[in-house]
Amino acid sequence: MNSWDRRKSFHLLKKNSKLLRELKNLDSRQCRETHKIAVFYIAEGQEDKCSILANARGSQAYEDFVAGLGWEVDLSTHGGFMGGLQRNGSTGQTAPYYATSTVEIIYHVSTRMPSDSDDSLTKKLRHLGNDEVHIVWSEHTRNYRRGIIPTDFGDVLIVIYPMKNHMFFIEIMKKPEVPFFGPLFDGAIVTAKLLPSLICATCINASRAVKSLIPLYQSFYEERALYLEAISRTTKK
Repeated sequence: MNSWDRRKSFHLLKKNSKLLRELKNLDSRQCRETHKIAVFYIAEGQEDKCSILANARGSQAYEDFVAGLGWEVDLSTHGGFMGGLQRNGSTGQTAPYYATSTVEIIYHVSTRMPSDSDDSLTKKLRHLGNDEVHIVWSEHTRNYRRGIIPTDFGDVLIVIYPMKNHMFFIEIMKKPEVPFFGPLFDGAIVTAKLLPSLICATCINASRAVKSLIPLYQSFYEERALYLEAISRTTKK
């Protein structure tokens, strides 16, 4: 690192209040890729958003699936990515969270969020509806129809239908402009054991595909590199 060949890439910075302020801002920036994913549960016969959003829990198969998506974290003490969820309990007490050294995912699970008043239902729909990727667990006899949960977002819908043989049929609906992603595809059939991990991987890639459409979008590491370059340029000795 300290060889003469590398010396030109080192910059001595002026230690002053501006540098300390910029370093604090750098520490507050994301250092991992972040995604927030909505999860809905639809029971047999539920046809409207009010009954769907009012669900406080789902079937055992659904609960096992949600538990497999990540770690159940206490939102009041969680130190990682929150995805807009609140620490005061207004958006629920816990949420599934998954992370690696480069990625963080928080799941906005409809059955984990309160729905005991009109205000909480509105807040729940706002959080869920603003997510670009929706997981829909449907135990209805009819296929899920886009538009039951009204939102301008929801660019990708990954619908899970439990089958009688304990397998799960996957339907993927996306807006035409969203590029291809995987590993799951429309029409796939998956076992219960593999379902959470495959859904998680597919959600990450679906979220990346949606973000790739944003004009001038930069990955977290590109933003960080540019910010570091700006610090070294403006506080150089």
